[in-house]
Amino acid sequence: MSSSAPKTVLRRNPDRTKRRLLQAAIRLFSDKGFHGVSVDEIVARAKSNKRMVYHYYGSKKDIYIAVLMDVFSRLESVEFRAVVGNARPDVQLKELLAAYFNFLDGNPEFVRMLLWENLERGRNIAQAASKLNKNPFMERFRSVIDQGVKEGTFRAPVDTKHLLVNFIGLCFIYYSNHYSLATSVELDLDSPTNHKLRLAQAIDLVSHGLLAS
Repeated sequence: MSSSAPKTVLRRNPDRTKRRLLQAAIRLFSDKGFHGVSVDEIVARAKSNKRMVYHYYGSKKDIYIAVLMDVFSRLESVEFRAVVGNARPDVQLKELLAAYFNFLDGNPEFVRMLLWENLERGRNIAQAASKLNKNPFMERFRSVIDQGVKEGTFRAPVDTKHLLVNFIGLCFIYYSNHYSLATSVELDLDSPTNHKLRLAQAIDLVSHGLLAS
């Protein structure tokens, strides 16, 4: 009698399929933008089928919004972790700057998605404004600033929202303008030395601009 090997039973894993579709969409949309990607490309990369996209997400626009929410939520969690605890307000702001650089180093998809959205004048991101706005973190950031002003550590900023934009901009420009800066300023932005210097420079600017003394 001949024996045959037992057959492997493949069980469907809905969560894994949904996540695989999302990961494929993140890679494609960050590389090509919303208009440069088709649903067929997403399912081919995810090794799935078109029916699953519509089942889990609804449409190409819906999975694109899911991509935006995924990459933005990564940043939000990093922001909150940087400004929790009992550290002094000035220390928390230094931690926030370091957290922005670390996040942007490890999440190139976020940088590219943001650049695509600005090229599109925010048409897609506006449709998920209630889910993607920075109001929750803005309140936490404002409380850190207010605490520092109350303690006499900080001068009162002209405007807290603009201050947060300044924080983000000090870090983001190294990624949004990576190649043009490398040429125009002759700055090797990938070197470990310049990784340390960019954070030191950002902290120096914030300290001299915000600290009371």
